[in-house]
Amino acid sequence: MSSSSLPGFPQTRTVDQVDDFFGTAVPDPYRWLEDQTSSEVGDWVRAQAETAERYLQGLPGRDRLTARLRELIALPSSSAPVPHGGRWFRLTNDGSQQQSVLRMSEEPMGAGQVLLDPNPAAPDGSTAIAAAVADRTGSLLAWSYQEAGSDWCRWRVRSIESGADLPDDDLRWAKFVQPCWLADSSGFLYALFPPSDPDDIYSSAAGAPRLMLHRIGTDQADDELVFELPDQPTASPWPWIDHQGRWLVVVVDDPAADTRSVWVRDLDRPGSELRQVVEPSGAQWAFVTALPAGLVLHTDFEAGRGRLVLLDPSSGAISTLVAEREHLLLGASAGAGALVLSWLADARSLLTVHDLAGAELRTVELPGLGTVSELSADEDSDLMHLVFSSFQAPPVVLRHELSTGRTSVVFDAAAGLELPAIVTDQIWVTSADGTRLPAFVVHRADVTAGNGPHPCTLYGYGGFYVSVTPEFSPGIAAFVEAGGVWVVATLRGGGEYGAQWHDAGRRDRKQNVFDDAIATAEELIAAGWTTPDRLALNGGSNGGLLVGAVMTQRPELFAAAVPQVGVMDMLRFDRFTIGWAWVADYGQASRSKAEFDVLHAYSPYHRLRPEVRYPATLVMTADHDDRVVPAHSFKFAARLQAVSPPGSVAYLRVQYSAGHGQGKSRSTQIAERTDLLAFIGHHTGLDFDTPDSEGARGGAQLTGGRALD
Repeated sequence: MSSSSLPGFPQTRTVDQVDDFFGTAVPDPYRWLEDQTSSEVGDWVRAQAETAERYLQGLPGRDRLTARLRELIALPSSSAPVPHGGRWFRLTNDGSQQQSVLRMSEEPMGAGQVLLDPNPAAPDGSTAIAAAVADRTGSLLAWSYQEAGSDWCRWRVRSIESGADLPDDDLRWAKFVQPCWLADSSGFLYALFPPSDPDDIYSSAAGAPRLMLHRIGTDQADDELVFELPDQPTASPWPWIDHQGRWLVVVVDDPAADTRSVWVRDLDRPGSELRQVVEPSGAQWAFVTALPAGLVLHTDFEAGRGRLVLLDPSSGAISTLVAEREHLLLGASAGAGALVLSWLADARSLLTVHDLAGAELRTVELPGLGTVSELSADEDSDLMHLVFSSFQAPPVVLRHELSTGRTSVVFDAAAGLELPAIVTDQIWVTSADGTRLPAFVVHRADVTAGNGPHPCTLYGYGGFYVSVTPEFSPGIAAFVEAGGVWVVATLRGGGEYGAQWHDAGRRDRKQNVFDDAIATAEELIAAGWTTPDRLALNGGSNGGLLVGAVMTQRPELFAAAVPQVGVMDMLRFDRFTIGWAWVADYGQASRSKAEFDVLHAYSPYHRLRPEVRYPATLVMTADHDDRVVPAHSFKFAARLQAVSPPGSVAYLRVQYSAGHGQGKSRSTQIAERTDLLAFIGHHTGLDFDTPDSEGARGGAQLTGGRALD
């Protein structure tokens, strides 16, 4: 054993751990940092966190940055209202609350009454509403709080009339899948993830989920097993029950096999069982609604950009309802006599309304280039609500009348708020293999490529079919308002252009994602927006992996790097929490030499090399992250500190009582974004203390690219 670290940083001991992968010896000197239950690891984490805190507190511009973030984050908010049984449910925050509360009203946007308020449960804001699903009558509510950001859910049932929880309904070991109520409200379906180690629930691998039926008023031990595949330990069921309560549709996703299949059960037929009606394949499936002609599903089966199909539940026959188009079909919802389809056009949102035969009726007018982040429609209601935002403007709630086509704003978070005059350009970049990809460049109107170089942050994700689109971020607004440039890359591996785009950036093609980010950085430099000594790289989760991989491959391109809750050890990710579910995107090092070679070639933890001058790095994680365990960040930070030459900057920031990202209180968001932006600003030359230049604030505008006005 030995100890190593940068001078002035906590010493980190090493161990003689060497693993053999198909004849290749791979040292893992920081394996001991994986044990989150160890007091030694706890002491090391505290020492690292305190060292980072001292550094971050000394960065310039923090006070002004914090004040501006507080203004931008402390906006009132509302989700899109959801109808159940003539009542409307939505999450709201008046701007002063640490966490949002759930309200019920007789009107879509009425104040009504508060059904759930997590704020009294934790004064520090570490408790949030994880999910709340009312039954069809609007009389019962299945709900769960999220404690310290953990993915684990504990379902309870509340009487909406009395406001009291039913005494026997307390369900543990659930996560991810929201309850599906039976038509008669006698119970609901949920996913049970049995923990492999109940004493280490934040890092040990979770078991494959079982689909369970809970009857109201009974003990969890009496719940009925509805579906599992014991011979497929990574098969995960995702259930839907249609609006009339007749059809149970389950999409079974098996990450190890990289397949999805569709199973159906007729709940009107006593004794019927789930039957597989669509064979396993690489296609994606999602249930939309049930019509007399069949079940409506959204799929990319034989349509890489997606289509709507009718599925005959008896024969499994498939016919097209809305055919594949130029743009990516993100999803669909059913309203009264209509279908609403959500599309991505070069990473911006479009909405179309169709009749039940699939014919297009109209395009819904949206405020500009931005993102529809929520869409709420109900088959008994003519009203559709959606939440829309852009880089320029905080979220608004829009109401669309399906029968008339009228659209109106019913909630505006930024009413009366002075906002920076942010401009969004959409540029195009050519990657290493010739692939063209767009990027959003967000900047002040008086900050251009022609008068650069400017402090700049490149943000990306590139994985898991996730689409990164223009949405309002207080952090981006504050950074840009101060004179910086924020760039959001559109990388392969995401879902922005459909199945082929996703496939081009996963498994043995993952290097394409990193090449795309590198090409975007080089284009920003060539165009005059920035220079390597003024460019930072940022991303979270799979995007944290992106940062780790790119900074180890091209360290000279960046002045700063901030990986957040990143997957850094690509040889062992599948051994923790839900990591086995990522094999479809990454592959698995233990499965074959070919997969090991791919993963080992870019694994950030293993690619760090002695005496390389890496960008100033702030590794960010959270103590209760039970999705990407913090050991990834611990090991990466320890090795980075060990191999970096004297004078390097390599800090580990640990957020306590927080998880992967969901459920963070407003004060936690402010603190986290202050540290991130102050760090980037300091190492790219952005001065948050300088007053705004003339014209820095005012009405937002859109220019360039495919912007919609």
